[in-house]
Amino acid sequence: MTFFYVILAAIFAVFLVNFVKGLSEPAKMERYHNEFRKYQGETLDLRATEIVSEALIEKLNKALDFDYMEKVNTEFRLKHPRDSQLKVNQAWRELKRYLIMAAVFGKVEMFNSVIDELWHIMLNYRQEYDEFCQVFIGRTIQHHPHSEPVFKPDERTLFDFYYVQLFTVDSHSIQKWGKFFKHDKGLTLLRDFETLELEQLKEKYMRKPTSIQAERTFESFTSQFKENRPMTELNWRKTYDQTDYAAPAYFTYASTDDFDSEFKDIFGNEPNTVSSGSGHADHGGHTGSHDSSSDSSSSCSSCSSCSS
Repeated sequence: MTFFYVILAAIFAVFLVNFVKGLSEPAKMERYHNEFRKYQGETLDLRATEIVSEALIEKLNKALDFDYMEKVNTEFRLKHPRDSQLKVNQAWRELKRYLIMAAVFGKVEMFNSVIDELWHIMLNYRQEYDEFCQVFIGRTIQHHPHSEPVFKPDERTLFDFYYVQLFTVDSHSIQKWGKFFKHDKGLTLLRDFETLELEQLKEKYMRKPTSIQAERTFESFTSQFKENRPMTELNWRKTYDQTDYAAPAYFTYASTDDFDSEFKDIFGNEPNTVSSGSGHADHGGHTGSHDSSSDSSSSCSSCSSCSS
């Protein structure tokens, strides 16, 4: 008989918890809506470098309209109730940066499971997602998940190579993506962009087809490798300290034997923990003090997990 009462009490407790949760969820949603409206403006500034076409950023922000973004944001926060809106805005910034890279380049892996989750929620609203992609670049950015563990240092180096040229690298970047150039400095990539002709680079590295704004960004990206960089490299430390612009530091880093000591405050230290990343963008789309201990960074590929 005692056992019967224990079971009954347990059932009642579960019912009570679910009842209270049901009452509190509308209040949570209202709070999340209000906080999103208050801080949404922060998500518009991607802190991109001058390489990224302003028109491309404007198209991204226009395509990801307020109502769609708010729905995705609310669903994400219900799954992560301990995360403040300011923290979620950091994930939005990095997802939008990722989408810029996916619009410009032929293949970009995803290396953060939290950011990928935000992307997956966007995909759950299929009509809105397709409309977003059409307004953004006129093509769907596809997502093909991978469940098996896959270690992809080359793809991670490619991601890092693109990222540090297009965007500032700050503590939020390191927290989300972990250490940059952990596996390789990207010297083969650097050699390609320094020596190949523009049309060859487009054939090998650019997403096709894409928007004219994304193509202009690719052309701007390639042009910096053809220019004389001695003064830029000479002032790399001052440039980074004042602006978080890491490209001049990268060019210096790539030309030295130094893998960590002088540049660890820019590109990060070895992470203490590594968690899974998931998803990648491919041709035709969604096919995909600084501290590098990351809240969800990974150096393995999309929708996979491994220990690097």
